[in-house]
Amino acid sequence: MKTKGGGATELPAGRGNFNNRFNVNSCNYNNRASRGIDCLSILRIFSGMKTYQKLYQKLCSFDNLQIAYQKAKKGKLSPPSVAEFAEHWQYHLWKLHHELCNKTYQPQPLKIFILRDPKTRRICVSQFRDRIVHHALVNILQPIFEPRFIYDSHASRRGKGTFLALKRAAIFIRKVTRNGRLVKEAKNNNQVKGYALKCDIKRYFDNVDHKLLIGIISKRIKDQEVLWLITAILNNYNSGVSGKGMPLGNWTSQFFANIYLHELDHFVKHELKAKYYLRYVDDFVVFHQSKTALREYEPKIKEFLSSLRVELHSDKCKIIPLSSGINLLGFRIFYHHKLIRKRNLRTFRRKMILLFEDYGSEKVSVQQVFDIFNGWKGYALLGNSYTICQKQEEWITKELGRRTFPNPHKLL
Repeated sequence: MKTKGGGATELPAGRGNFNNRFNVNSCNYNNRASRGIDCLSILRIFSGMKTYQKLYQKLCSFDNLQIAYQKAKKGKLSPPSVAEFAEHWQYHLWKLHHELCNKTYQPQPLKIFILRDPKTRRICVSQFRDRIVHHALVNILQPIFEPRFIYDSHASRRGKGTFLALKRAAIFIRKVTRNGRLVKEAKNNNQVKGYALKCDIKRYFDNVDHKLLIGIISKRIKDQEVLWLITAILNNYNSGVSGKGMPLGNWTSQFFANIYLHELDHFVKHELKAKYYLRYVDDFVVFHQSKTALREYEPKIKEFLSSLRVELHSDKCKIIPLSSGINLLGFRIFYHHKLIRKRNLRTFRRKMILLFEDYGSEKVSVQQVFDIFNGWKGYALLGNSYTICQKQEEWITKELGRRTFPNPHKLL
């Protein structure tokens, strides 16, 4: 396809040549044991689905861009780029509208910074106008894909999130342990029967394959202009490997991450018949009464993920007795309670120490410090952390009274 600017835009290839996983003719139906999870199981997900065309005009409409603008600026009016856009927002939206309609739109270079919290992450932030386009795209795609997602995919979805994921994990633990049946010679009432297979995908966002992702999306989205825009957004990120990776920080990346791993969700729930399974981005847990069953699941999951060209993190893929507690979303979950992890508490205290220094030099106010604390407190209270939160509040109040800190590392 050619753009109006004269340049050729290479669109994703059709089902016949981009990957044999999506080509019915390439599958050996008589050898399903060795290749079944490589194509048939994925094709079944899309069989009989309604497909969508002529979406691009709706995507580019001024009304959709205005809704996307409101979403993109929510809670972000302080950055200069947002304030500048907001000053003449109608002009900028019309300009963006014309660029999209004429397909002269090009994403601007990403801003990259390193976050250590506690592990090092490379965060990429799109320019504000590009974030509006991301929201406009997801506004159109989300109603199409959202109904297909499993109930227990909890990241970046309305009505889901950390709270529900932790609640569902607690329900699954009760189900697997048959309401808290204890192991033999249990020393306390948290030493219940049952196991969990806890897994993490290695460098997930950097390893998402663009062609596979476009192939999955194109099973439902037949509008070539929408696929052109998705390709342009994906190609704006350089992971170091051509045709791979999505930037951490983009709204589209979070949405595409769910589409990509919906394949895994479907495989675990419908092929492996795992009843108690939940996923939060690239972290997932399977609960079961039998350790043997989980041992059988693990190699099958690894094999399936290889068809998606990602792999499990070997150090973070373990079968854990439920009596030991399961680390999930910053908490250690036992049968009767949830504790915030010590690592998370240390990270929070380090952040607060930096805020104390800014407060001492009058860069932030007391209100700003407590706003950040209250945000963390809301998260911490998802577990049994009332006493911990009380102690942190007393500590913060005491340290703010000092105003100066000769050696802030002693506060840890």
